[in-house]
Amino acid sequence: MTSMTIQARAPGKIILMGEHAVLHGCPAIATALGLYCTIKVQPRGDGQIELQLPDLNLHRCYTFQTLLDYVGRVRQSSAQGFAYEVATDADHLIKCAIGELLLRLAPEDWRGFSLRVESSIPANAGFGSSGALAVSLAAALLRFFNLKPPRHPLEPLAMSIERYQHGQPSGIDHNTSLRGSTIERRPMANGSFKLISWPKSAAWLQLRDVELYDTGPARESTGQVIAATRYRLEGPDNPLLESMRHSAERFRSLLQRPVLMPETLKHLLRDYEQALECLGVVPKKIAKVIRAIERVGGAAKICGAGALSGDQAGALLVIGAPALPELAQFRRINAPLAVDGLEVCET
Repeated sequence: MTSMTIQARAPGKIILMGEHAVLHGCPAIATALGLYCTIKVQPRGDGQIELQLPDLNLHRCYTFQTLLDYVGRVRQSSAQGFAYEVATDADHLIKCAIGELLLRLAPEDWRGFSLRVESSIPANAGFGSSGALAVSLAAALLRFFNLKPPRHPLEPLAMSIERYQHGQPSGIDHNTSLRGSTIERRPMANGSFKLISWPKSAAWLQLRDVELYDTGPARESTGQVIAATRYRLEGPDNPLLESMRHSAERFRSLLQRPVLMPETLKHLLRDYEQALECLGVVPKKIAKVIRAIERVGGAAKICGAGALSGDQAGALLVIGAPALPELAQFRRINAPLAVDGLEVCET
């Protein structure tokens, strides 16, 4: 354990193509986004765990046993109880993350600390806020308690934390935050998958003119959206799933082309967006904006789980619609793509 301040920073992400279908054996491609979750951990001498969450205007202290009991209750809860916890407890994921770390420690190694979380990543909007939190928090606490790989690897711990948010995550979110650049999740013949890190230069040519917008947080969590729509992609030879698979494969090939092909990119974005609308995760208001983009020769798709209700669906990727009035209602995300991944330092 260290007496120094640990700082860990991880970027957000957007899924360029493959959301939802990735959970049914299809490829997906994501890229790290230059918005960050930053964690600072400092030792305390009173045996307490202090949480400083200025973004949520939240400041709380807990005992070790309180957090262990909390994680135990969440682990034993039903799917309905899990959704309730996520929806009502602002520091739910952070408490679960700390609890997961404490379960890896002997009680005699517990040590009080102060933990500060600050994030510029929009929450519940498809920009990977929970994945970045899982990675940065896990990395900071592993360093603070001097838990080193291979005995205490970072990636599985981050995956465990993500499960408290999404139930059955694909793994691409936190791995993109961890590794940075552009990540492909590729299915294998045996039912497993592999993660492929693309060089930073990959995809830049085709994506150089894209714009990102935040349409606002969805009413439902990613886990809730996935659970409610999963059945629509199940079954042998599912036509909707096959359409999404085909678009994802063509998109992957397009990103590797050395010649700019904007019309092909627009065509693929339109196709995948139509599939997401058929899946039922694009609110009518957002679909209306996308139709306006298409009428002027552009294309757009939501990036992430989307939403089941309301007027907001998180991240929106747009190409070919400069200064369209309908987009003025949304926040433009001016952040670079394919940035570096996790950074950890001591001060």
